[in-house]
Amino acid sequence: MFRVGPLLFESWRSFHLGNGWSDTFIFPLRADAGLPPADYAAVVRRIAAPLARLRRGASLWVPVEGKGTWFYREVAAELRGLPVPTAVTAGYTTPPRLTEFSYLPSIYHLPTPAPPLVEAFWVAKFETITDTKATPQRCVTGNGLACLRILARLESAFTAEIASLAGLSLPTARQSLSALRKERLCFVTDDDGSQAGYHNPRDGRRERDHFPVWCITRRGTSLALRSWCVPLRFSFQKRSERSYAQGRHRRTARLWPAWLRRSWPDADIWTGWSEVSLGQRLRPDALAWGRLEGRETLFWLEVERGSDSRAELQRKTAQRFNQAMVYAHQFPVHLVFALLAPPWVRETTVQVFRNVPETAAVVLADWKGFGVLPVPAWGEARW
Repeated sequence: MFRVGPLLFESWRSFHLGNGWSDTFIFPLRADAGLPPADYAAVVRRIAAPLARLRRGASLWVPVEGKGTWFYREVAAELRGLPVPTAVTAGYTTPPRLTEFSYLPSIYHLPTPAPPLVEAFWVAKFETITDTKATPQRCVTGNGLACLRILARLESAFTAEIASLAGLSLPTARQSLSALRKERLCFVTDDDGSQAGYHNPRDGRRERDHFPVWCITRRGTSLALRSWCVPLRFSFQKRSERSYAQGRHRRTARLWPAWLRRSWPDADIWTGWSEVSLGQRLRPDALAWGRLEGRETLFWLEVERGSDSRAELQRKTAQRFNQAMVYAHQFPVHLVFALLAPPWVRETTVQVFRNVPETAAVVLADWKGFGVLPVPAWGEARW
């Protein structure tokens, strides 16, 4: 881990570019790190100006690690116009070429001296938190870190919601969260929001063992932010969900990746997020990313409880579907547009899906039927 002032970078290299040597800091973005691409790119955008000021002549390499191309393309679009020469590449294996930087980086006759090397942010203060017993003086890794990152974005959630977004089974998520709790990185609350114990001697009530509400602590939030290389005292409010939806609406959105895996076991769901921000003012209730029938696909979810008139429901649904199609076409990837709603809402809105393109599929289902979706068909709407 390398440091420039308060900034942390996973790696640093002096590459031979053209006729000289660069001073390049490496900030990898990983699709499985629990953040949507635009939010993750916001971290890089936030540190670009301080890096240019603190280390004159520095350049930045952002390797994007993940399957498919959508995540990489979205990050590249978000990182245009940074005040430091930036190369965004798909993958970490090949060093960037000179032509891949946003503009010509500073080149030196000799390799530049390395910045200060610091101990990894997670070492020394935290023990290993995995699926096994803790070992002193190690880091939060694997499933424990995945759950902690999801909690840092959601702030509070049920076990099933965390498991869904982390891509874990319920037993694995429960075990990892319990380990995090022992390290005081998260805690469990009662229905009234107060912190719960395993047993309340005043009234004999037991903690909700089957449906606990997990909340992240300040210490846990700090550790999750450091895992994303967010500098100390840097605000990162963009990590949070983009909606204040409650109840069934919020739970349905958070369960979307698990809903897809249960409904379509042949689909390869790589990752997903609830209440995500995309492009200009696009806010799907949930978005998953993966592969369906060999095609890279975005699984776009809208949850509708039916509080508007029938005419307004049809207008909103048609508008959201058109926006989703335009967005998917930019990359390009295939699109599965899903609407989960009560029966009368589905009967009303299915009428707007008359001309579905061959690169899209539409499914409508009951928002109470977890894991039940019609079999999708390209160019059709099914319910």
